[in-house]
Amino acid sequence: MPTPFHVFLDVDGGGWHPAAWRRSRVTPDAVLSPARLREFAVTAQAQGLTGLTFEDAAAPDPRNPVGHLDAVQRAAFLAGTTDAIGLLPVAATTYAEPFHVAAQIASLDHSSAGRAGWLATTSPAAVARAVDLPVAPDPAAELADVVRAVRALWDSWEDDAVVRDVATGRYVDRDRLHHVDVETAGWSVKGPLTVPRPPQGQPVVVVHERDLSGAPGTADVVLTGDERTRRSAGGPLVVLDVELALDTDAAPGAERVAALDADAPAPVRDRVRWTGSGEGFARYLCGLAGSFDGVRLHAAVLDEDLRALLRTTLPALRVARLLQPPLPGSTLRTTLGLTRPANRFATT
Repeated sequence: MPTPFHVFLDVDGGGWHPAAWRRSRVTPDAVLSPARLREFAVTAQAQGLTGLTFEDAAAPDPRNPVGHLDAVQRAAFLAGTTDAIGLLPVAATTYAEPFHVAAQIASLDHSSAGRAGWLATTSPAAVARAVDLPVAPDPAAELADVVRAVRALWDSWEDDAVVRDVATGRYVDRDRLHHVDVETAGWSVKGPLTVPRPPQGQPVVVVHERDLSGAPGTADVVLTGDERTRRSAGGPLVVLDVELALDTDAAPGAERVAALDADAPAPVRDRVRWTGSGEGFARYLCGLAGSFDGVRLHAAVLDEDLRALLRTTLPALRVARLLQPPLPGSTLRTTLGLTRPANRFATT
């Protein structure tokens, strides 16, 4: 059996292009609607994709003035309407409270029965001004500190800390709750967390390569926009970020992007951009399978490119036996082949 090749899909607004909403099959007021988001999630799960990602931003990006709904809330909304696909929202670390981030992602893992991931990202200086905080001198180092604190908070409840003994009125074993005191130059955190340990023990932490500070153990999965990046032995999984615009019956992918750019030029991001036929894209992904653990797909226009993916690319990946759907009831860590980490505070 070939090594699984994991395919993630970003479901952000109308697509990666800022003019995508003009090509959506729904009216502009429905581009961010819950029903539309649910439709994308159910379709992606039925097609055997590994996970959905949800972008977010605390301040407007003048290069890409597309609105967002809160990423964690969107993921939580889908937890009850899906049962296999992973849910990975962005939660920035630069100006967020680590305790709140830990509680949000742990709660998502509980509500999704162990399918939560966390895209830990840094924030630009504009966010500091928006929340009246000083600009972080080293956002990458801040990210590493926050991830370490969040991981410790997830472990502050041992797996069997919850007792739920109705007869005695005892809810938790206090001996299995642990204080977590983390202090940096900019903030301090004191645990235990207000949420029991997540079903996965540690939800999957995803960090973009540009945000890594070199601290070991920061990420379970590394996102990259560099086709030259390779996974190191014993290191995190490596997933390639790809913007795509596929050929449709109406126009080739390159022409579609040119027409979108005429409405609103797209910002340059740290991602690979691919245009062409769906069959050609399938061959491209098959070529990546020996070097990368998967890809995260950003469709230029979700309504158009997802249809092309369903019709051409994904069937070809199934024929090549690269696309292996997550099993209902499995955790995201299991799907990715990651072990469930032991609790650092466990005494037995």
